Amino acid sequence: MRWRSSAAVAALAVALAVTLAGLPAAAVARAAPVDSPVCVPRTERIGRGLAVTGRKRLTDRATELTFASTAMQRPVHAVVLLPTGYAANRSARYPVLYVMHGHGGQGRFDWIKHGVEAAIGGAPVIVVVPEGGYDGYYSDWYGTDVDGHTATPAPAWETFHIGELLPWVDANYRTTAARGGRAITGNSMGGFGSMSYAARHPDLFVAAGAFSGAVDTQLLWPAGTTANYLAPNAADGNMPDFCIWGDPVSQRVRWQDHNPTTLAANLGALSLYQRTGDGQPGRYDDVVAKQPSPGAVLNEFGIGLMNHEFDNALNRAGIPHTAVYEHGVHDWPYWMDDLREFLPLALRAFAAPRPAPPAVPFTYTAGRAAFSVWDWRFRADHDDEAALVTVDRVGRRGLVASGGGVLRVDTAPLFVAGARYLVVGHRRTADAAGRLHFTVTMQPNGAPVAITAVRASRRRNPSS
Repeated sequence: MRWRSSAAVAALAVALAVTLAGLPAAAVARAAPVDSPVCVPRTERIGRGLAVTGRKRLTDRATELTFASTAMQRPVHAVVLLPTGYAANRSARYPVLYVMHGHGGQGRFDWIKHGVEAAIGGAPVIVVVPEGGYDGYYSDWYGTDVDGHTATPAPAWETFHIGELLPWVDANYRTTAARGGRAITGNSMGGFGSMSYAARHPDLFVAAGAFSGAVDTQLLWPAGTTANYLAPNAADGNMPDFCIWGDPVSQRVRWQDHNPTTLAANLGALSLYQRTGDGQPGRYDDVVAKQPSPGAVLNEFGIGLMNHEFDNALNRAGIPHTAVYEHGVHDWPYWMDDLREFLPLALRAFAAPRPAPPAVPFTYTAGRAAFSVWDWRFRADHDDEAALVTVDRVGRRGLVASGGGVLRVDTAPLFVAGARYLVVGHRRTADAAGRLHFTVTMQPNGAPVAITAVRASRRRNPSS
């Protein structure tokens, strides 16, 4: 165990959090990004490319795949569970359910060991359970720890899952290769991952679930976020990984840019399910025969608080969702029940997706300077992770932008090619694809700026 060797790093992170705890949140969020003092930031670009290097049959329906991943620069794995009848029904295509595992344990094999195949039963869906690392948190890590305990290069789990694995699955199995044929869910850290991926990529998934998910990493910021680093690994006697998103103060925008609660309004087009306990003994906890572990009790209590914050954020955004709270601790019997409850919701979403852009306007918040969603592209004039930018009510009629600075907008192809539109007081001509291109000067105080796109009237013929 090397926990003690990281004590100085932990102390530095805590001291930094305490020092800046009195600053207004907006002041920290809008500051220019600085390097985290406890991390060596990533400098190399993350590549993409995935090749199968091994296959291992686990059951008649489940196969473990080993990949060479360009993003991760090491072997990575995923388990694929095919529906019954997949081989016989060669013309049939199937939706895909991505199931993300929690922190520690046996990773992807935990879901296999606890009966994911029986829980899915005969549902006509392909299930993919990818490796996510002991402490990977479904993110491209900010960097590596200065104490040197983190393997290099820094993990790039999000690029592996979203940029490599997802298109590979669609290319190699008979999937419904579109947003309407993908759902994602997970337990604990995997519940964070499922909601974070769904919020960052809402145009890729039609449903998302979180079972005891760590869905608010900003809870009790900054002390609570610092504890987020320390508690899970300490219980296993492992060193804390401080560089998943950088420390929670100097890199706060990066934390927010991955936090489901901060990004809750991004989820308007998805069918959503969250379920959690409160740390008190529940239906699977026989306190006479076996006292629940303190870790399972405290973990679920804290995660219950996170889920209430996430629930509240969805309600404020006016997003319909299912939220279930019950007695219970952080343990597998509850998560298997959760999966059995979520599966019908996912199947209904595959059959009848919620309205999505361009049929309805959308809201999206991001900390990345350049981001794209629903076929719209945006580029702020600041560095990555310097500030959050929100675009709201985005659609054919325009948008509302907030966050400070100048925002470059390339619309989705929603307009008449060659036609002229009045945008920001100027005439803009839609390009050959039907896209408009313009800039928005946002208010430095974060006040929203409304932009309308109205087709310019044609000149009347004087002789008519």
